Amino acid sequence: MVKISLTDLAHAIARSDVVQSYVDLKEGRVIALPDAPADAEDDAAAFDYAMQLEEDYERYLPLANLYDGVEPDAMRAFAEAQSAAMKARLLPILDAPGAAPRFRQQVRRLLLEAKWKAFLQDYVRDVARTFCEENEIEYEA
Repeated sequence: MVKISLTDLAHAIARSDVVQSYVDLKEGRVIALPDAPADAEDDAAAFDYAMQLEEDYERYLPLANLYDGVEPDAMRAFAEAQSAAMKARLLPILDAPGAAPRFRQQVRRLLLEAKWKAFLQDYVRDVARTFCEENEIEYEA
């Protein structure tokens, strides 16, 4: 069986707010829509390529958008892992509309940005691993 690179998958998930990606179950690789074939230079050809991926659901498995579900969960997990004082400043932000930009701004103010980025990277890698396990896809670190 073909294995997928967990690193490639995590990278695609991290970019999922900008680029729709798919796992090619036959070849064990991640395909991002900008990776369309060279002959897909116009919009119609690019659209046809995207539809080809969507329609062959037995071969191409779409990745969900990171910011639809994963990032809010990661923000909450990060906040919960902080000291009581930091947690008290971060958690209330997550329960209000427009939480993501305000959370990132507060993380910068609290000088936690490097820690947050490392946490998010590890979190996304765990999401990629879980995605593989739930879809019975073999992976390599």
